[in-house]
Amino acid sequence: MSKQGDITSFFKPIPKSPQSSQLIASENEASPTPPPRSPSPPPALFSSSPPAPTTAIRDLDTVIRGSEDEDEDDDLSSDDDFPELFAKPSRSTRAVQAPKAETSVYATPKAKRRVLDFPSSPLTINTKHKFDMKALLKHAAADSAIEESEQRTAVLLTQGSPAARGEVAGNGAHPSLHETILGVLSEPDDSQDEGNRGRLLRAVKRTEATVGRKEWYFFDRQKHLNNTAIEVRRAFPIAKATGVWAFLGQEKHRSEIFEDGLPYSIQCRMQNLPDEIFQWVLDEAPREMSKKLRDEYVRLLGICSDQIGRLLDDRTILRLFQDLGASERALGTNATIPSGGLEDGAHYPEQNRIRLQTVLRILATTAHASKVGTLTRSMTILLRFGIDNLVREDQAVATEYQDALHQIVLAVPWRSWDSFCGEVSESLHSHTPDATLRWNAVSSIPLLHSRLIELRRRLALSFVFDDPRRAFSPPEDTFSIRSIIDRLDQANEFVIDRNNTDYFELLALSEMLSVAVGDGLPPAEDVNPEAVKQFNAEVDELSQRIKHMWSNIHEQGAAYMSRLEVRVQLRDFERKLQHVVRTRPPPKEDIFGLNATEEDIDRPRQQQFMKRFFEKKAPPKTP
Repeated sequence: MSKQGDITSFFKPIPKSPQSSQLIASENEASPTPPPRSPSPPPALFSSSPPAPTTAIRDLDTVIRGSEDEDEDDDLSSDDDFPELFAKPSRSTRAVQAPKAETSVYATPKAKRRVLDFPSSPLTINTKHKFDMKALLKHAAADSAIEESEQRTAVLLTQGSPAARGEVAGNGAHPSLHETILGVLSEPDDSQDEGNRGRLLRAVKRTEATVGRKEWYFFDRQKHLNNTAIEVRRAFPIAKATGVWAFLGQEKHRSEIFEDGLPYSIQCRMQNLPDEIFQWVLDEAPREMSKKLRDEYVRLLGICSDQIGRLLDDRTILRLFQDLGASERALGTNATIPSGGLEDGAHYPEQNRIRLQTVLRILATTAHASKVGTLTRSMTILLRFGIDNLVREDQAVATEYQDALHQIVLAVPWRSWDSFCGEVSESLHSHTPDATLRWNAVSSIPLLHSRLIELRRRLALSFVFDDPRRAFSPPEDTFSIRSIIDRLDQANEFVIDRNNTDYFELLALSEMLSVAVGDGLPPAEDVNPEAVKQFNAEVDELSQRIKHMWSNIHEQGAAYMSRLEVRVQLRDFERKLQHVVRTRPPPKEDIFGLNATEEDIDRPRQQQFMKRFFEKKAPPKTP
């Protein structure tokens, strides 16, 4: 075994042969460049001092130009003296590196540009599809079913026919909405059995997803669907255009004359418009398409007081609404909507609502000169029309509707006011027994005048007590807090039953109950203080009854919105009783009796407690 030597012996420089020196000399002679500087000796491997800086260092891997054979350099290399651990790659694989340029210490370093070569993923491509052809076909069928259901629903909403809605659902030609939902929710492989589907359908039916508020349509559906005939207008009575009205005989410029307001100016002075021309203007106003001409027609009708009193009777009012497409049940005197049933009606078309607004304007403009019977008939028809949701959905129609109600009640004489309210109440009471539809009519009356507010209260009292005769008398003669308490104890409609209570009906009744109470009609405190004390005690009792009602209604989330609405409405009604109807704010519970009022001074228990609390203990007696 050879003796181990010092490792530094491997790093000793090997003397060059004379042959290599001659090659280097011949190279220098052939190259025109000046001879390089003599290289400084390399620093020691383990030297403690840092190496001296050099101006230029020759790259050892640079190929010397002019060499005849590169194999000679391989023979002269000293790489064979190093172990395999320090082996260098061959010259053919190593790139020639250019000398680095000197950079300043304060210079910003430049980013290195590298070619990004992403390696190929070793993962295999998954050729397995997520859905097979059967599942894709089932999804396509489900999408088609949903689209057809949406189209049918849109058509039904456009037509607004509850009967047609029931007909489509019951003829078996198309699946119902629940069946469509269950078909979409079922799994692709039909793993959901019929039992699960039935339980899911029953769970949906237990919610209010399929239960809506009762609706009633004022207009007839068949008249709108079959209205394909060309409407024939009445011809202008040329024979009556004589005297000062002879200028209306020429048809060529008749429209321009009306637009200029000349007939209106003549009627204001002469007041002798022929009846035939008045009737022609009355029929032509709703059908006229020009807004300016339509406004002049309505303005002219408003100043014909004599013709309004003689010609604008009940038959004329009915004819105006019949031309609009109102149903026979809406205009009938003794027509009654069956309880729980809906009439075969429809939403009024958008293109015909201008005619409806014009008729409402005619009623409002001519109310000041109409007879009491005509006013009563107009109010009856308008309140039936108020049951239709069109009054709440269309703002333009609602504005004209409220103005017509306002002008009608203002035109009723005081001596006929009680009979007017009573007849309107009887007509509306016999028209429908449903509280939801009755509340729609009451809520359509605006709070624009004290008469309208009183009419609302009279109607609400007659509906809460189910007695239309109450509307013939003022509210102060038929209302008291005690009567409301007795009504809540006797009526089954105000009993909360989790399984049988119709919360939509209860909500309507509670709304009308709040209107019927109003301000409570409190007695004057300076006249009878004992009556005021009794009144507040009855208000507290009624408030406790209302609190007991809403506390028995259990909220069950958004699936039962009617319960939540009733609960909120009753809580608001309770606050109204305590802070508005009550003449004084309710007393605060105070065990010390410091905030007791005059009516709550009778607190012996609290006073005895405070007396013992502040009482000083006597010092013990010494024997």
